Amino acid sequence: METVNSFHTNEIRIRLVCMNTTTAIAEHDAELVPDEARWGQGYGGRAYSPAELDTIASNVAPARGPGHPARLHAGDPGFDWVSDTAAHVPSGYDILNHPNRANTDPARLDPAAPTSVDGQPQVSKDLQAYFRRRGWALDQHGRPLHPHARQLLADPRIGLPTSLGFAYHLGESVVADVVAVAADQVVLTTRATRHEGLIPALPGGYGIPADQGATVEQWRGGARPVTAEGIITTARRKLTEETGLVAPPDSHVEIVRAIRPVSSVHTLHAWTVVFTVRIDLPARANLTLRPDAGADWWPVAMLQSMWPDHRRALVAALG
Repeated sequence: METVNSFHTNEIRIRLVCMNTTTAIAEHDAELVPDEARWGQGYGGRAYSPAELDTIASNVAPARGPGHPARLHAGDPGFDWVSDTAAHVPSGYDILNHPNRANTDPARLDPAAPTSVDGQPQVSKDLQAYFRRRGWALDQHGRPLHPHARQLLADPRIGLPTSLGFAYHLGESVVADVVAVAADQVVLTTRATRHEGLIPALPGGYGIPADQGATVEQWRGGARPVTAEGIITTARRKLTEETGLVAPPDSHVEIVRAIRPVSSVHTLHAWTVVFTVRIDLPARANLTLRPDAGADWWPVAMLQSMWPDHRRALVAALG
């Protein structure tokens, strides 16, 4: 009888832990974007829909060629969900020494922890504590797992490589895409693509610790606040960096969309959450784009050549 009671107690405990971690993720998301109508793929604790999984599969398909590491799947040898909050990850799936990290001051980066069976080295205890507070499961190294890892690893078309890969920091990084509007026009930059050349794109990019009022040292030590004000600071900064425009302090600014996309740059241990931020600017006559920025004003009706996700961001911002 004692064994049976112990079994049921453990089962209930695991279910409660799973529920609590999902709740922690959803609550954090809702604090940043309270309006559920603005939640897109993977946000607010929502699983990816079948259509979204189809899109993700097409996004990651090009990253399966020669030179790319294998993508981990739930059925691969050595992978095991130890509990709802812990998993064992096999070696052989790491993206190591990514060129994005090669020429960056090591003090700005989370140290890489290549996958080993014995779980050495370990991520710092302070970082592990932060990852748990966010509700993320951890692997044997203390590295966080994507909030939708179960769903992504179970899809044979998708899976995820492991380690930091492209990213500077373990866990979730904020990206802000900016829809800067003046009258009936929006300012866009250009992005280089492999097959289509230069295409129009929203200004935007990764947040940095300073946007959230933290130092790099604090960030690496586990003090990683993510606030709506910090996201808007990222949006304002990226708008200025990429176009030369400085939004006046009294500009109307709001977060209009939030998603957790999955593409070839994301790994099991490092991923992004993307916020679309609308900024209403004064009349265009009072605005000057930086000549070397590669930015220009576009009529809203002429944006069909953009990336699909950027088009969806525009729809969210402009209605």
